[in-house]
Amino acid sequence: MTTHSKSTPHFYDHEQAMMRFDCDKNIFNLSSLKEFERSLVSYEFAIKFVCEGVERYTVNNKSYTITPGSYLLMNGEKQGHVSIDSAKTVKGICLSVSNEVIADIIATIQAPDTPFSDLKLSDFFYTEHFLENQYQAQHTHLGRNLQEISTQIQQNVFTSDQINQELFYKLAESLVADQVEVFKQLQSIPTVKAETKRDLCRRVLKGKEFIDSNFTDALTIEQIARIAGMSEYHFFRLFKQIIGMTPYQYILSNRLKTSAQMLKADYSVSDIAIAMGFSDIYSFSKTFKKHFGLSPTLYASARI
Repeated sequence: MTTHSKSTPHFYDHEQAMMRFDCDKNIFNLSSLKEFERSLVSYEFAIKFVCEGVERYTVNNKSYTITPGSYLLMNGEKQGHVSIDSAKTVKGICLSVSNEVIADIIATIQAPDTPFSDLKLSDFFYTEHFLENQYQAQHTHLGRNLQEISTQIQQNVFTSDQINQELFYKLAESLVADQVEVFKQLQSIPTVKAETKRDLCRRVLKGKEFIDSNFTDALTIEQIARIAGMSEYHFFRLFKQIIGMTPYQYILSNRLKTSAQMLKADYSVSDIAIAMGFSDIYSFSKTFKKHFGLSPTLYASARI
């Protein structure tokens, strides 16, 4: 396996290769691999993002299959394993963000009177309470930043000069923003064992990601709960506790937000009603007006 450390960041197509760039205590790795088998090494906050192919991880006896556009997020030292076995080159980005950078970000959002219960925010980030989890990039702030970096690398417009402290602060800001919401969601789950709480939160977030990707379809709670690996009522109850609304309300919220964006982009009301899964224009218009206080036509003309 070839290791590169100084050249311009890019992926290789025909060789086993890794590129490493160090920035203070932060690390930026690119990998182009067909075969790889190794004990897991994670430093501080580790991000494993896959651009092409499949990477398989086992962390604390839990398995993760990381596919294109998804990433695994961990904190601290972990016991685990990573493997790659592919006919085509698997391309990935592996980042290590230092505790110091994360601490700087947390310090800017914490206040002595912050009403977090059970657990201080900083304790959440640096202890076993942190939600090690797999995320779909399109649904998180950090994920969208990773996708942007991946695209720039593949288009050969990302340079080693961009791997600086500013980049890691930007990634850390996104990571913290995402995880503050996860922290609040975890706290909303009735008191149970810490690992049980994390597992339930992972399942609900998996259902939420499924909704985010398919909210225009005729989804049922049974279908979403099955994706989350939970019973229908258990999922319904926990989703409401964690997200703050029922699954149906969340689906409707996504449809209406997207409808408003489409109206601003001059789509017709009839086309939007069909695209967003409403039964007819009347149903869409009535629901839209109830939510926004204006009919779709008036909303479009007002350019709110």
